[in-house]
Amino acid sequence: MGSYTTCQVCQEKSQDLPYIEHIKPKSKWLINYSENLFVICEDCHFLSGPTPPKVEFVNFLSDLLRDNGQYTDIAQDAIFGKKHRFRADILANQGDQIRRTRLLVECESPDVFAHINIDNVIKQLNSYKEVYGECQPVFAIPVTLSDADSQALKSAGIQLWDLDFLTIKFAEQLANADRGYFRSLLSRRVKRGPRLTREDQLSIRLKGCEKGTADWSLYQGLIGDILEHLFCPPLTKPLSEHADHTKTNRRDFILSNYAESGFWHFMQRTYMADFVVVDAKNGAKKVGKSEILQVANYLKPHGAGLFGMIFSRQGCDAAGGLSTLREQWVIHKKLIVVFSDEDVHSMLIAKRDGRHPEEVVKQKIESFRLSL
Repeated sequence: MGSYTTCQVCQEKSQDLPYIEHIKPKSKWLINYSENLFVICEDCHFLSGPTPPKVEFVNFLSDLLRDNGQYTDIAQDAIFGKKHRFRADILANQGDQIRRTRLLVECESPDVFAHINIDNVIKQLNSYKEVYGECQPVFAIPVTLSDADSQALKSAGIQLWDLDFLTIKFAEQLANADRGYFRSLLSRRVKRGPRLTREDQLSIRLKGCEKGTADWSLYQGLIGDILEHLFCPPLTKPLSEHADHTKTNRRDFILSNYAESGFWHFMQRTYMADFVVVDAKNGAKKVGKSEILQVANYLKPHGAGLFGMIFSRQGCDAAGGLSTLREQWVIHKKLIVVFSDEDVHSMLIAKRDGRHPEEVVKQKIESFRLSL
């Protein structure tokens, strides 16, 4: 037997690790070339790239259905309806001639997961069923939905084909699937099995942390651990308890941002996020004007930059808090984003599933800017 090598991203051991990546762009690393290299497994190689569009997931799922003996008559992009014309991502029969169910499958790729409104999904599939006739509507998306969204789909009579379902249902077909992002996404879930991941452990710790002053230091330290796990690298390890020269404006964490590509490089160029300023609030109430101004006072164009994040158990007050966020952005160009426990859990689930937790940050910023 050959020797095993450990993937430097997921830490899984394998005898076949053909992918070599560069820590920094080759053009910016002129000496000790070998020190700029690290080895990753096939799954991490494909998952490190951009998320493919929906059409690639439709093709991938259609191939899995064709390779599975339970499904027949698979049709992609099927047009149906007379007065009103609709397009189904996938139509397929499940079962045999005696007991057969017609499936109408609506697909979504993980790249739009953060923007999904489950009520709109239910409304769309119900309208499809009304026009198509007798069928079983299915919503297929290779992510882990929240319990609330999963229950809403179930109550509406819609089958959910999420990451766990797809992994269990099509585990045997993965071996024949084309190499790429979606096969790697499901393969990683197969490898994980039932064990608790680092992301699961952090989520459990967050749920067990009591709101209020008694556990403020536990919450602050936990947010530091979560940020380091989610975003470091490319950000540097959180530096705690930073104050400006007046010693009056103190923030819980500073993360240096030297990213040369990707989301954090975009944040650096667009929002002057050379450093990411973080404050953690363990109060039982939503953060409001005073807490936001505390962070805003620390943000300076020639100091820590103009981007801050507040982690609050309940999120942001819709009245004074939101108006203060808007004021700081419109007047002072200081972008401050507030994250609730639900947002943190979404980031951890994304990381666990092999997606980019930065998508949650991106979605929060887009929602804020488009609300102005």
